[in-house]
Amino acid sequence: MARIADSTLEDIRQKVDIVELVREYLPGLKRAGRSWKACCPFHQEKTPSFMVNPERQIFHCFGCQAGGDVFSFVMKMENLEFMEAVEKLAARAGVQLVQDVREERPEQKERRRLLEATLFAREHYHAILMTQDDAAGARRYLAGRGLKAETVKAFKLGYAPRGAASLLPAAAKKGFEPALLVKAGLAARREDGSFRDYFWGRILYPIQNTRSETVGFGGRVLGEGEPKYLNSPETPLFSKGRVLYGFFEGLAGIRKDRRLVLMEGYMDVLAGHQAGFTHACAPLGTAVTEDHCLLIKRFAEEVVFLFDPDAAGASAALRGAEMLLERGTAVKAATVPEGLDPDELLQKSGPHALEKCLKAAVDMADFRTTLALKGRSGAFLEPEEKSRVAAEVLTTIRRCQDEVLKREWLRRLAERLSIGEESLMLELRKSDEKPRRALRAPASLPAKARPLPASERDMLLCVLKKPALSQSDDLLSESDFADPRSRAVFAAMRKGFGGASGAVPSVAAALSPLEGEDQRVATALLCDERDIGEPDAHLSAVVGRLRKERRFREIEPLVLQMRPAEAQGEGSGLYQEYQTLLSDLKGTRKGEQE
Repeated sequence: MARIADSTLEDIRQKVDIVELVREYLPGLKRAGRSWKACCPFHQEKTPSFMVNPERQIFHCFGCQAGGDVFSFVMKMENLEFMEAVEKLAARAGVQLVQDVREERPEQKERRRLLEATLFAREHYHAILMTQDDAAGARRYLAGRGLKAETVKAFKLGYAPRGAASLLPAAAKKGFEPALLVKAGLAARREDGSFRDYFWGRILYPIQNTRSETVGFGGRVLGEGEPKYLNSPETPLFSKGRVLYGFFEGLAGIRKDRRLVLMEGYMDVLAGHQAGFTHACAPLGTAVTEDHCLLIKRFAEEVVFLFDPDAAGASAALRGAEMLLERGTAVKAATVPEGLDPDELLQKSGPHALEKCLKAAVDMADFRTTLALKGRSGAFLEPEEKSRVAAEVLTTIRRCQDEVLKREWLRRLAERLSIGEESLMLELRKSDEKPRRALRAPASLPAKARPLPASERDMLLCVLKKPALSQSDDLLSESDFADPRSRAVFAAMRKGFGGASGAVPSVAAALSPLEGEDQRVATALLCDERDIGEPDAHLSAVVGRLRKERRFREIEPLVLQMRPAEAQGEGSGLYQEYQTLLSDLKGTRKGEQE
């Protein structure tokens, strides 16, 4: 894989405003002194602890200890590899990448080849759909479902014909081995050892991840056949529980508005996008998973579930909605009237009908209550039935992370059932005391970092304010630090700053090689806005005191072992040095006695 030159990386850092970048993902980012603050996108919190420092082009969360520069932020937000983040930010900054060539790791080479294979397959099947005679039936089907040619082209829909293999011979001409196609989910091996195309006789819906990579396909059989829908098998690129169809195509709008609409199938999403509902996406024939929730949480704050009004669709909406509620996402549910699918509603009544449906979406407590009542009036239910309905709805209410919203939902439920709000609150508290299923976090949160010694923190802050102070052992050296994290941060500063002086042109670059707790300590340090005054004088005082303390600890055992005659004789120099240090350090060392 190509390695990007350090000068190019620094150019990108300088041209990408980290505040503008972060604000695109976190619209709630607000100024706090010289920095900016928001609730962290990488863990759940109610009090903002996520800081962005525009002067030093870094971010740091004091809750989960996540931190880094613009590259780190995009990597974490979009689950990208480093090179992918570099390419994305280079395009944003208008920087041409200058690369140092080196060998790809085997797993990187394999992933690249798998992506090349899926991209080739997408273009191959799309060309068949658009041009070949044996795809005429597929074109008629899509037109009959209301899809325009522009939509078919935009989503690169394809067709895998029946009969003889289509992809295998075409791919072989481009150098793709059958074994690679099997690993990519594009071919299958027969019992006799020969190969066949994985898809045949199906309209294909290419599936892209958030990096715009084609990772798999969904296939709908044309005519009779089972299964009606067939997704790519699980591969190193594709897992149906981790991607949403249409999510990438609508990502710009989702990111801007922080909202999306979850539908049920491929055609619903395509019809929705075609009608202007570009926030529409759908799981791939499966219920919403925790991985889906993590993906949604990164980009959206509000989700509307739009499913068929049958029992299965409603149940699917509930399961997924409750997982999102637990993660602090605002969730509503809407059902399509007259037993129609969303794409059928659009064909029959147009975009305004779907817009009306979405505007009528209700919160999950209201949705769950309506389902549980089954068209009956809660006020006239028997006490036992009221208890059953209340228990069902409380399972949804308890998932909500907003205490104010919980109270409002309880009040409304009490009104609909004509019972006391206090009894519902009591039941809710009783249920909250029961063991709950633990949420799978986006990443395990590290233990809160042990703070650096105050003096070592001050020394590092001095260097950050005036990088030239890192370049002289007389002023400061690694041996002046007792904490190994401080030594690692200082070593990175010394190497990164080189001969820099005055302003801090490349703090993020200097500290970018750090990893783990060293990096977390460094980013926390960069967000420290304390004014330490004149760095030269402050550093000299702190280092001078520490060096005296270290020397005092070295000679104290020797002096205490001296006999009085030695203190006056050949050991007098050491004894006098001890007395001088004792006097100088008086009042600065806890526990010292005269």
